[in-house]
Order: sequence, then structure tokens, then C-alpha cells
Amino acid sequence: MKGSNIPFRKNMIQGVALVLAALVLGIFMVCTVKTLKSYDDTVKVRGLCEKEVPADRVVYRIHYSVKSNDLSDLRQSLRRNNDIITKMLRDAGFAEDEIRTSTASYDDRYMYSNNISQIAFRYQANQTVTIFTKNLELVRKVQQTLEDDLAAHDILASSYADYQYLGLNDIKPSMIAESLENARTAADEFAKNSHSRIGKMRTASQGYFEVEDLDENTPQVKKVRVVTTVEYYLK
Repeated sequence: MKGSNIPFRKNMIQGVALVLAALVLGIFMVCTVKTLKSYDDTVKVRGLCEKEVPADRVVYRIHYSVKSNDLSDLRQSLRRNNDIITKMLRDAGFAEDEIRTSTASYDDRYMYSNNISQIAFRYQANQTVTIFTKNLELVRKVQQTLEDDLAAHDILASSYADYQYLGLNDIKPSMIAESLENARTAADEFAKNSHSRIGKMRTASQGYFEVEDLDENTPQVKKVRVVTTVEYYLK
């Protein structure tokens, strides 16, 4: 009889072990499902950072045209006008290496007309003199009277100042950090309203940095903007 009980006990132990194993496996699967389910709960937010910074360089372009029926006379007029413009700029206080004269472009107007008798001057040359400088105040001062001063020398010119900001790399790290902080604040507020908590960061993407004029009247002040998109897990 004792010998016959051994297989029974052995089978009983194996059965209990299988039941316990199934119970542990079931608990593990339930926990796993809950954990995976929690990973499905996320929130995606954006963090904005904007700063106003002064422009640190200006590109000042002076453009004019000359016309003539003789190419030699046209080139001579260009040399004369360029000399007048560069001297005026040097006298105003700009350094020699800040002034650059581009290669003039020439047009034969007869090539684009079916009625050349109506064209007073056959040849036209377009010339641009450009200043690259960090002296923004000097450009603003010269810009007020330059076109009138050139007109007194029979040079009809137009000018345009392009104010730029070159120090973007210096402020990028702090702006990215601030945009991430603002994104985290938005995520915390969302979690609070949904009765949950913010978990680890799932994904993050940095938008492009945008540098624009503060407004049309103050191009010498720039507005730098970046938006960072962050996705967090919710607990």
C-alpha cells in the first residue's frame, strides 16, 4: 500500500506545482499587460522660447544704373561713380575692408526689343556697392542722407540695409533648455487635469530657429524663436 501511495503523492505534487506555476504566470501576464497599457498613455506638448536680441551686423547695399550708347563711356561712368561712392563712404567713417564693389552687369537693350528706334540708350550697366559692418549706428546715420548726397553728383541710387544677427549659436543652448522647461510645464498641467503623473520622456524634436525683425520699424532688433515638441509617458 505504501508503495502505491508514492505515485499518487508524486502526481499530487506535480499538479500543485502546475497550478502554482499557472497562477504565477497569470499574475505576471496581468502585470505585464498593465505595464504595457501604461506605455500607451502619452502626452505630446510643445515648448516655446522667444528672445529679443540686437542685430550685430548690417549689410548695406547701394545700387545704381548707368546708360549709354557707347561701352567705353559706360565703363568710364561706372569707374567715376564707384570712386565717388567709395570716397563718400570712407569719409563717413567706414573702413576700406568693409566696402566691396561687385562686378557690374551689362545689358544690350537692343537684344530684347523689336523696335530699337524707341530705345534712347543701347547699353545699361547695373552696379552694387556693399558695406559689411558691425557699426549699425554709422549705417543708420549715413542712410539718412546718402541718396540725396549721391544725387548731387548725378548718381541716382537706391540703398537698403539688411540687419542680421550672427550670435545664434551663443544663445541656442539656453533657448533649447527653456523651451524644454516650458514643454514640461505644459505636460505637468495636462497630467494634473487628467489625474495622472508625468513619466519619462518618450520622444523629443527641436524645431527650426527663426530669426525675424521685431517689426517693420525696428529691423535692428531681432526676435529669435524656437519650438520644441516633446512626448511624455503618463503614469
